[in-house]
Amino acid sequence: MPIGWYIGISSGSILFLVAFFLLSCANYKKRFNTRYDLRNHFPYEFNFESHFSLNLLGNLALIMGIACSIGLFALTASEFNKNGYVLYALISGVLFSLFAGLINFIPLKTIKTHMVFSVLLFAAAFATPAAIGLSAFKIYQETKEVFPLAIFIMGMVFTVFAFGLVMNPKLTLNIKMISATDEKGNEVMIRPKFIVMAFSEWMMIFLLVPSHILLILLMLII
Repeated sequence: MPIGWYIGISSGSILFLVAFFLLSCANYKKRFNTRYDLRNHFPYEFNFESHFSLNLLGNLALIMGIACSIGLFALTASEFNKNGYVLYALISGVLFSLFAGLINFIPLKTIKTHMVFSVLLFAAAFATPAAIGLSAFKIYQETKEVFPLAIFIMGMVFTVFAFGLVMNPKLTLNIKMISATDEKGNEVMIRPKFIVMAFSEWMMIFLLVPSHILLILLMLII
């Protein structure tokens, strides 16, 4: 498969995902008159208590971005006969893309379902760069060239990053609200400025981008 296909589909996916985030942020500000902050807002809050159509452009951009991401990993189906680890990269990459999209539509009020898909997202985000890195390491063992080794090292860096997020002891849905006083002097409860679980979900979604780049680099040497 020509490398241009991988670059084109990955670029399309990233552009759609950026559009999803920007459009959804603008829609959130319009609906709630407050700025969306990924440090303490969950991905699903773009669609909080709303129908799909209330964030139509953002949701459509998300679906297109995820579809392109799935297509990117699916393209490697023609290559895993040359390197068995590529099959693992294909499976984990497709699942990673799928879970990164689904987590945006599962609210915390279905807390058990949200936790299941959040764990699946974390697992796939960990497995994808690991599988790509191992694919490159197999090539390094055969060729002893530096480039495959560099891809392997980068893959392991992102794998360790994902592992660090998962192992964070503060990664919990036990969120403690903060007491504050509004402009009328009334005591109100507000969310903390940083929610580890929410931020970690976003970091896992963002790991799709380096996973795309690593996959393209891998395809250059297969």
